[in-house]
Amino acid sequence: MKTLHQISLSLLAIGLSIAPASAVEIKSVSVGAASKAHLCRKLGGKDQDPSITINHDAKAGDTIKVKMYDVLSNGRTFQHRTKTIKSEADGSTTLTADFLAPCNTTGGKANSSYRFDVTSKGSSKKTVRWFNFNSSTRKISQ
Repeated sequence: MKTLHQISLSLLAIGLSIAPASAVEIKSVSVGAASKAHLCRKLGGKDQDPSITINHDAKAGDTIKVKMYDVLSNGRTFQHRTKTIKSEADGSTTLTADFLAPCNTTGGKANSSYRFDVTSKGSSKKTVRWFNFNSSTRKISQ
């Protein structure tokens, strides 16, 4: 007859052997080219959503978080929302989401650098710069 200690160790070994598989690893992130249409209506744009392609391990259903934000030249940061998406089985997931449109109306007081952080449980954060915006000239630069 097994002792309680032996049963506990057996259950622990079973639990360790059925631990969940590792989470999806993000390999690369790309964002479609920015245009005036991506800007907010106040800046003459159309609030068009960006298209973000995330290449990762070929595994379906893992959670990937995408955060859009603006790093201003005055040192401040403005959040444009965080979206969550599930990974696709083929290893490439595309997100076109309702982020807040770029809308720097400071008129030259601060310029913008629009960026995305992409994370998953199985990967370190990947940051990609989408574009820079000169609020004085209202020009987009890649």
